[in-house]
Amino acid sequence: MVAFVPIAGLDGPLQHGEMVSLRGKRRAAIRKRALAVLGALFGLLASSSLSAAAEVSQADLVATLRSLAFLSSLQNRSAIVIGVIYNGADPVSRVQAGRVAGDLSRLPGPGSATITAVPVAVQDLAGQHFDSVYLLSLPSEASHAAGEFVRRQNVVSVSSDPQCLEAQSCVLLVQARTTMSVVLDTALAKQVGAKFSTVFTMLVKRK
Repeated sequence: MVAFVPIAGLDGPLQHGEMVSLRGKRRAAIRKRALAVLGALFGLLASSSLSAAAEVSQADLVATLRSLAFLSSLQNRSAIVIGVIYNGADPVSRVQAGRVAGDLSRLPGPGSATITAVPVAVQDLAGQHFDSVYLLSLPSEASHAAGEFVRRQNVVSVSSDPQCLEAQSCVLLVQARTTMSVVLDTALAKQVGAKFSTVFTMLVKRK
């Protein structure tokens, strides 16, 4: 049985072509509203401009957790453990990892999840397990090692350092400087089995 939707000003039922057109308009309207909601969640829409590596800001971390909220594997979780990966050969990197881990642990996670962030040197990743990892700026060899860990553990990695895209070590590049920039490495996401909401993948830039 086919149900026809009455439209003011039309004497008869919609024809097939008119129904297809109406469905298309509805889908477009739904997509527009979804993008508006997602843009509001981020505060700013994803921008194609990226900044060079810099000190990780509080805004970067907030944007990271908002991005992870669209990852299916982390939805409806009560607790999430994030590894903050740093260069163990660099004392400055170690200090930064401690600060970033502390900041992440104080932020609200996706939904009502509690965040526990743990600093770990890239040289000590063997045997580690996390729900997600945050990569600090790493030298080339260390960045590739982090990428191998991400692939072995099928875990989503995030960083604010654009070099991670060249090293193919981060699934998401997230920056929140003067504008919001989110880049999804689709190949790496596929390798680790990461599934983000359709609206999220439509909005962010893809590599």
